Amino acid sequence: MNTVSSHILIPAPVATVRQILLEPTALAEWNPAFLSVRGPSAAIVGHRYPLTARGGLKGHWQYRAIGATLIEGHWEVPGLSETNTWRLLPYGTGTRVSHSFTNQGSLAALLRPAFAGVADLRLGRLAQRAEQRAPARVS
Repeated sequence: MNTVSSHILIPAPVATVRQILLEPTALAEWNPAFLSVRGPSAAIVGHRYPLTARGGLKGHWQYRAIGATLIEGHWEVPGLSETNTWRLLPYGTGTRVSHSFTNQGSLAALLRPAFAGVADLRLGRLAQRAEQRAPARVS
């Protein structure tokens, strides 16, 4: 088992960041682990969204909990399962996002060194996406 975590301050409101995290079929556009996620565009706790991960591995994504400031997810493919959390805290006009995940399985053990910077990579891409959606600031 391998747990990784990181945090970032995103200059976008919590509602914007939360909306991005709750768009399951768009996760592959900014999460480097996924090539595609299919199913309903709404975030539904317990629903299994079919996914294709890097390397062409087939599996599923699932929301385990959706709250105002905490989103918990889970995904798995053969040899690897991941449980993750996204904590969103207002910070001025932005959002402090803490992301952590735990991987398990034989493939996870093999890829353990590759997961070292993944939380930062995910947060960076989430920030870019949120900044594209945030309203322009007036000076």
